Amino acid sequence: MTPPAVVSQTALTLAVEGGDAEAHRVRTVLLHPVSGTLSVDEHVRVRCSAPTGWTALGDVLVGPGSGARGAARLAGSCPGALVVAVHRGTRCWLRSGRAGPVLLFEARGPGSLHGKWDRLASLAHSCLVAGLPLADLGPTALLLGCAGAGPDY
Repeated sequence: MTPPAVVSQTALTLAVEGGDAEAHRVRTVLLHPVSGTLSVDEHVRVRCSAPTGWTALGDVLVGPGSGARGAARLAGSCPGALVVAVHRGTRCWLRSGRAGPVLLFEARGPGSLHGKWDRLASLAHSCLVAGLPLADLGPTALLLGCAGAGPDY
């Protein structure tokens, strides 16, 4: 299947009082690859180094870690999150919800990793909201400079 086209993705930083967390209100517009319709998704993305009170507010959680177990731990800290992503170096493990499959992505080429995994996790959320399977995310992720390496169990 043809991957969705990202029309735009913007993030507005939210004020976070105390704790070791960073929160953003993210708005993504996707063009559906088959129907050609636009899908608009708005969600809260929380980046944290450990579960905090802010994780309960996140639709998308991003933090340091590795592997399917790391993603499961982060997902367990906030059962309401639709997407969780943990990363270490050039690798990111992305999971949909508490029980979804874990997909492994690896950064390719030069450039900073800062924010790359955050954007990928938000894109995954937007795909799920648009009714697109995460398997279609691999080709789209190439735009961010990362390649999907498949499931990681």
